[in-house]
Amino acid sequence: MKTVSRRLVFPGPQQVAWDELRVAPPQRGELLVETRRSLISIGTELAFFAGRQWTNPGTGTLPKYPAYPGYSNAGIVVAGGDDTSPWQPGDRIASAARHATREIVGNLDGPAKIATSVTDEAATFCTLGATVLNAYRRGAPQLGESAVVVGQGLLGQLAVQLLRLGGCNPVVAVDPDAKRLALTRRIGSATHFASPKADDVVGSVLDLTTGRGADIVFEATGLTETYDLAFALTRPHGRVVGLGSPRYPAPVDMQQVHIKPLNVIGAIGNHPSGDSKEVRWTRGAHTALFMDLLAQERVNVRDLITHRIPAQSAPDIYPKLLQDRTSYLGVILEW
Repeated sequence: MKTVSRRLVFPGPQQVAWDELRVAPPQRGELLVETRRSLISIGTELAFFAGRQWTNPGTGTLPKYPAYPGYSNAGIVVAGGDDTSPWQPGDRIASAARHATREIVGNLDGPAKIATSVTDEAATFCTLGATVLNAYRRGAPQLGESAVVVGQGLLGQLAVQLLRLGGCNPVVAVDPDAKRLALTRRIGSATHFASPKADDVVGSVLDLTTGRGADIVFEATGLTETYDLAFALTRPHGRVVGLGSPRYPAPVDMQQVHIKPLNVIGAIGNHPSGDSKEVRWTRGAHTALFMDLLAQERVNVRDLITHRIPAQSAPDIYPKLLQDRTSYLGVILEW
């Protein structure tokens, strides 16, 4: 018997509404999840909401409409199809389900059981946390290496915390917004802070690294033009990790990559799902690891939440985010 669900939809550019659909019972390898909390991914969701087009390799031109936002969900299992062991109805899980009252998710597409000590709203960060863990692993930061994170949105905030956890020193947080740098300072995850508006960022990093430059730089803004700064901050033969999604073209000085020479690593499109015998760190494995870090209180997402709003008010929040996204960071929808 089908169940009724309401989900958010972008019918077209800068349009948001509710869509009602009837969800079929879960099939083999599927779980029906009822949402308790979900997290708005401001960068990705606003890109689809705003409507400016970009080209995605293998996918073509995006965004396409209607678009259904959301991929950071905490809910409970309502029912499961065949071959969904060990999941049982009533289990609390974090998954990539969309902003919907009920949603079908794949058993092997990365859901993780929410630890008893972890709140639903904290669990919504697991999808982003898994993405940052994948970028971290691709960049392979080493104990004692110097690291810079350009951009202190949600991805950048999590990256700084993981770099400190992994033993990098110094860890420099870079962002033009004073409020976001103040939040990073309050959480205590970075050792140094710099704003391109107020500081000589490159000079500061060179001073901290006795003239070498950073061993590894994470670009977490998703702005292509910021790569010039990332390249300038990196030492010769260092690594630049693309953590944000740079959707739009911009001039970039590739001479820095050529001459220094730099290792530029893409970290979004190489995160396998499923139960792989060859790949240890699948999306599901990273999601489970991030859940463990939350349970052990080794990462802080509580202080990244700036707004909590009832899910029924969600259509009102997207225009506000588009108008002034720096005033928002972690936006939780309460279902």
